[in-house]
Amino acid sequence: MDVPAVRGYGGHNPESFDDYYKRWPAELSNFPRCVVENWVHRHWQDFESLWLNRSIELFSFEQVSLGNSQVVEIEHTATWLKTLDCWSDGLFKNKARQETWLGKYMLENGTTPAPMIIAPDASGLKHPRGWPMHKNQLIEGHMRLAYLRGMIRRSHPTLKSAHIVWHVSMPSV
Repeated sequence: MDVPAVRGYGGHNPESFDDYYKRWPAELSNFPRCVVENWVHRHWQDFESLWLNRSIELFSFEQVSLGNSQVVEIEHTATWLKTLDCWSDGLFKNKARQETWLGKYMLENGTTPAPMIIAPDASGLKHPRGWPMHKNQLIEGHMRLAYLRGMIRRSHPTLKSAHIVWHVSMPSV
């Protein structure tokens, strides 16, 4: 599958998402626009090196709503959850984190600005980095999950009771 690279990625003037999306292949219409923007375009280098050889034309996406108790069941590698919880603590202790566009949005709106990507049936699959994946495996949205976990732990007053995520089904490779 020939997926176009994001022009200028990693530089000071990367290609806009709208320009990039005009070049997105019709053969990958299984990828919702939001997923292309927040995963492929925003994280091109990782997407290219980790996911392009994973039969992405077979991925299927479904938007679902998760309650807070389901959000805290989203998994990653054991050490990453500790890191995410450290980042979430920073949201409440560090004014600089609170003043980022993401921190501001989430504290004001009680949810994420874009859906995270979760693989609910990934148990038994291997992550491209080599570790085993889990049920409810986080694929994209690490900082959003970190902040959301912190807001849930603290019962933040703006916290919504449910959050939109993308469930992705992927073939075993």
